[in-house]
Amino acid sequence: MNSNAAAAWLLVSSLVAAPCSAQDKGVATFGSTVVIPSGLRGLIYYLRPGEAWLPDFSRLRPVGAIYTTRLNVPPQDFSLGFPGVTNRFEWFAIDYSGRFWIDKPGRYQFQLTSDDGAKLYIDDRVLINLDGQHPPETETHPIQLDCGVHHIRVSYFQGPRFQVALLLLVSGGVNKKWRLFDTEEFKPPPNPEDWVCDGKPVPYDPRRRTLTEALQRDRAASFEAEAMAALSAQPKPRDFAVRSAAFCFWQSAAGAQTSIALAVPGTGLAATRVERAVPIYRVHLALLALVKDAEGRVADKFVLDAPFEVPESEYAAVRTHDLVFSHPAHLAPGRYTIEAAVLDLEGRRAGTGTAQITVDTPAQRGGIGLSSLVLVDRIEAAGPNADAADPLIFEGKRVVPNLDPLMDPSANPVLYFVVYPDMASQAKPTVQVQFFDSGRLLAGQTAALPAPDASGAIPMFLAVAPRPGDIELKVTVTQGEDSAAGSLHYRLAGSGLQPPK
Repeated sequence: MNSNAAAAWLLVSSLVAAPCSAQDKGVATFGSTVVIPSGLRGLIYYLRPGEAWLPDFSRLRPVGAIYTTRLNVPPQDFSLGFPGVTNRFEWFAIDYSGRFWIDKPGRYQFQLTSDDGAKLYIDDRVLINLDGQHPPETETHPIQLDCGVHHIRVSYFQGPRFQVALLLLVSGGVNKKWRLFDTEEFKPPPNPEDWVCDGKPVPYDPRRRTLTEALQRDRAASFEAEAMAALSAQPKPRDFAVRSAAFCFWQSAAGAQTSIALAVPGTGLAATRVERAVPIYRVHLALLALVKDAEGRVADKFVLDAPFEVPESEYAAVRTHDLVFSHPAHLAPGRYTIEAAVLDLEGRRAGTGTAQITVDTPAQRGGIGLSSLVLVDRIEAAGPNADAADPLIFEGKRVVPNLDPLMDPSANPVLYFVVYPDMASQAKPTVQVQFFDSGRLLAGQTAALPAPDASGAIPMFLAVAPRPGDIELKVTVTQGEDSAAGSLHYRLAGSGLQPPK
């Protein structure tokens, strides 16, 4: 057995020392190695001492897996013994995921208690965020759940010893009392013919014996067919512009964590004024983006129903910006086409657009890495439903990219990128930024990079000189003998260039 395998085995055995029967008797435990098909699967990770936040799990390799139907580790001192842990007292993380069934739609409440950090996701959206090193903390959040299958994820990490806690409660449905969230309570009947939602039989596909699209109660499912029709039409509808792009972040030989972005100009959309005590404008979009590989196969799909209301006092300012939506995807190296359709449901109009993207294979294993360069339109609050897997979410903020290659003269461009230093190297990383106008070097500067954050990455924001022209911006990061580079083009109106209409 090699040392890595031995280390992996040690962590798994230490985390699951409590037998499966302990769960059956209600004893607190993180889980066991016994597979529970309808339960939560927890992937186990090592953490470096000193980690203060939940890690980027896409950058780590799990060392084992455990299973449980519920998370029931009440706050307790580590001297009492870690539930299910014998040899590993600190600096580990568990990323739980699973599915649960709702047959009674309505308002539910979830309550999460953790020490240290934890996050609760429902249907890939953050519902509760208790990240960071802290003593036991509790947060409660309501959510409206419809009939059918929902996805749940709980990410948890234990920093230094002293105390431990991971407890997930739920109320709602038929039982309004608080109780442990248990996947045994929230699972469909074993026979699909018996599936019922709110007293009505559920359609199913007898070949797959799983839920069909007919159960997808959210309006996005019905809009998808209309958006697909727009993509298939000849000529395609272009009532307004739809721009799309992909930004690649952490990369490996297996691919890149990517953010797919769609932008629609606010001036091109219809809005309905609604008379209230404070009048508002209602805008309603439905989006579909297909990411297809070189053979035309769909590698990723993004569907979103996006109704929102804007106070009358803010509507004029909102219209001056693009509406930008982003979606995280992990894409293998290769060439892709983004085919996007956006429906303006207030104006009964549609726009479509395509873009070509390439996910490169890193030239070498290890060494310093660099994300795509992102020209920033603005930075805004991420909101409670922000997807933490999206690389454009940064410290509770959302980086809104500018997808318009021709900017207004009043713009103050800002550049965003992330550097991934080689943590095994002792060399200090540096960054060089160069500006070119029509191929001619205008300016360049080299500087040392700051220390990496808790995840080992170095996020960077740089103000870009608002010089009119056809500008190429090139960034090169270097660490010892290794380097990585990226570039982008943009145009700032002026010197004969016309601003966008």
